[in-house]
Amino acid sequence: MYYQKINSGETVIEFDNNWLGEETVTVKGKVMSKKSSVWGTHHNFSVIEKGKGVRFVLTTKVNANLEIFLDLRRNGKLVEEDVPVMMGYKPKEPVNKAKQTGLQKLKEYRLEEAVVDLNQALEFNPEDPEIYFHLACAYSVLERSWEGFECLRKAVDRDLSNTDMILQHDMLAFLRLHDAFEKFEASGFTKHAVVNEKKHPKK
Repeated sequence: MYYQKINSGETVIEFDNNWLGEETVTVKGKVMSKKSSVWGTHHNFSVIEKGKGVRFVLTTKVNANLEIFLDLRRNGKLVEEDVPVMMGYKPKEPVNKAKQTGLQKLKEYRLEEAVVDLNQALEFNPEDPEIYFHLACAYSVLERSWEGFECLRKAVDRDLSNTDMILQHDMLAFLRLHDAFEKFEASGFTKHAVVNEKKHPKK
């Protein structure tokens, strides 16, 4: 197994190559490209940074000594060249215990406790879309509209892998019945007009 990680702007790109020659490129745990290669190939993918699309091409190269190197192009510009890929494995991520306990409490409908734990989990990993999604579930059942919509928006902004769950999950029924949900869905779950009642209480 060969592994390398490259940082470019806000994007962290991870590259794996197994003993079968299968190359996998991931960003935030999401597979962006997967190909089989002997002497190298091109991985084309795009991500969103600060609301703007960024195009990447990660090129793998294998020399006569069977050493692997990477080139990275960002929006057509070469930003990394001949980055060596070393033998090794992707490091295991430390366990987010607050996420585990938060999800368990959510399943048990201990909603206020789940909210506390899941917010602690965000301190551990503020880029985890699943934490925001499950927070939205808790806020929805608690009928806290603004927090629920905000957490869904942040989950999608962080590349939630399955947005269909927003339309299907039982705990999100309250948010789906909200007057603002139709326009929220039409925006691709990126914009909503729900007012934060903590800052703007009803008169």
